[in-house]
Amino acid sequence: MTIVQTTLTKLRFLVSLVLLLSSTACHKERPEPEAVPLPAELKSYTLFQPGTHWIYQDSATRQLDSVWVVSAEQTVHRLGNGSKNKTYPTLKYEDFRLRTRSGRGGPDRLYSIDRTCTLPNREDQASQLPCWSVRRSQDLPNSTADEEGTDVFPYLIDRDKASFLNIYNAVLYYYWNSQVQRIGGVPYDELLQVKLTADASENGWPVHYYWVSGKGIVRQRIRRNNVVQTWTLVRSTIVQ
Repeated sequence: MTIVQTTLTKLRFLVSLVLLLSSTACHKERPEPEAVPLPAELKSYTLFQPGTHWIYQDSATRQLDSVWVVSAEQTVHRLGNGSKNKTYPTLKYEDFRLRTRSGRGGPDRLYSIDRTCTLPNREDQASQLPCWSVRRSQDLPNSTADEEGTDVFPYLIDRDKASFLNIYNAVLYYYWNSQVQRIGGVPYDELLQVKLTADASENGWPVHYYWVSGKGIVRQRIRRNNVVQTWTLVRSTIVQ
């Protein structure tokens, strides 16, 4: 091989290398977008850390029940776009998995987040279809039932405006009070009431929840076979 041929071969190699590097640079993957954060107000109502416990009293029997947080895991939820060739999620948002346990026994309750907000809805604007919902389910280790559950907390919705949502297995009626409400003789600000025609986390019975920021559920009323049982918060220790 002559010197000229050798030089040409080297030049071809260098040109090929430059083209390869340029092509790689042009097709560099975009950084994955930041996760949509959980609204601080939503977390104040629903996300509690281990060390949190609530004491409730049955209004009829005066029996007490202790409920406490077993674990609270904060994660990022990713929902792929269906293409195996693309790794960027169409939905990526902060999530949590909260587990609580009752002194009365029975399965643990699990709480997790579902985000349904799409344009033109906004995270910080009340809507007929809230951007976020908290799902409550039973933890059944030997079953898939804990994958079901029922939406028990819609966010964000208008204050002082009664409305409803048709959810997966029930109708959810809600009312978010801007005025102080008294529950068990205790005044609460910004009380959110949620009535469900069927609650999978309570074996399908109708349930009425009362939520308060920084407290969680301050009253739960459940109707089994047309017999109503009401559990009202009497004291708590909150860790957030």
